[in-house]
Amino acid sequence: MTPEPSNAGNADNDSAAANARQLERRLAFLELSPDDAQRLRRLAPRFSANVEEFAEAFYRHLFDFEETSRLLDAPGRVERLKELQKSHFESLLAANWDEAYVDRRRRVGQTHAEMGVEPQFFLGAYYQYLQHILRSCLPGNGARQVEELESFLSLVKVVFLDVGLTLDAYFTQSTNRLQSALDLVWKANHDLRQFAQLTTHDLKTPLATVANLCDEAVDEFGPDMPEGARQLVEAARAGAFRMSDMIDELLASAIDPRSDVPLEVPSGQAFQDAIERMRPQLVERGIELVVPNQWPIVHGDKVRLREAAYNLLSNAVKFIDKSPGRIVLSVAVDGPRCRFCVADNGPGIPPEELDRVFVPFRRLPMHRDRPGSGLGLYFTKNLIEEQGGRVWAESQPGQGSQFYIELPLAQTPTI
Repeated sequence: MTPEPSNAGNADNDSAAANARQLERRLAFLELSPDDAQRLRRLAPRFSANVEEFAEAFYRHLFDFEETSRLLDAPGRVERLKELQKSHFESLLAANWDEAYVDRRRRVGQTHAEMGVEPQFFLGAYYQYLQHILRSCLPGNGARQVEELESFLSLVKVVFLDVGLTLDAYFTQSTNRLQSALDLVWKANHDLRQFAQLTTHDLKTPLATVANLCDEAVDEFGPDMPEGARQLVEAARAGAFRMSDMIDELLASAIDPRSDVPLEVPSGQAFQDAIERMRPQLVERGIELVVPNQWPIVHGDKVRLREAAYNLLSNAVKFIDKSPGRIVLSVAVDGPRCRFCVADNGPGIPPEELDRVFVPFRRLPMHRDRPGSGLGLYFTKNLIEEQGGRVWAESQPGQGSQFYIELPLAQTPTI
């Protein structure tokens, strides 16, 4: 089995470190300190003593409003939610502000968003908790203390109102931006499909002409043609037909909505098609190509897998700087996933550039004199991710590069 890519672990570590720094900045901006944590923990026993009363009052309040009561009509739901709510608010007083805390809070927010709970009601729920704990847990019940408490709660109410209105503005702006982006995407897709349909005929017409001229040449001069010339003409005819079929497949993949449905794809056929397209360059450069004896069947899209494989092969051929050149294709099955590798003996990639090679128009400084747009690896990444897979690279300068494609494995035996 191919070992798990080292850069994946590094990426996870980098992400965890970035999340930790972000949490640290949040706590610093709010001035939440270890002293605050101790004060909150001292309140926990007082809240626990009144937690049942709080849960009852909390859900009575929710039932008073149609927007929240409609979410509580399922049998048994309220009792389950009461227990979850008590645990949720008790954990606030535990004051353990770590990654697990952040993850739990975000999952709670995600659940409420999926249920359609608007931010104003979410903030209102927190006010219920806040006023309950202040009324029941803080000492002092004199007239002055009561008046000060009520004044403070009035301030909290208006602060929550202000926060809710501000969040409304944020969400409105985000929604408008998203809608504008979706409109642009829809228009771009519509224009692209229209363009693909209109240009297919123009692309296929000269291919048909080439194929017909090849047929005429063989029919007219076949007996007088040297065998080598005849083979070249027939190869040109077969290439024209393959290109015509490829255009049909690309067009179908671009405009057929069913192309997004994962299918069982014989990966060997997809890679073999890509290899045949690269055969002239491989022969011209004298590059040895090693392929596996068996290929698995994967879930995905044949056209996209073929184009991704072609891009990786083309990239390897383009940058190999040794003679003889060598490209090794390998396959490893790891549980429900299948991992393809395109390894070359080229110049390699500096470690700091590995993640950047998939950025559009990004080219390594050492390759800027080579032809190309800097889009091949970017397209490859998108083609594979559209199929539920992933792409990454591993390399050491001077020791070649390995590009990996990982896709879900189909339940069909290996062919």
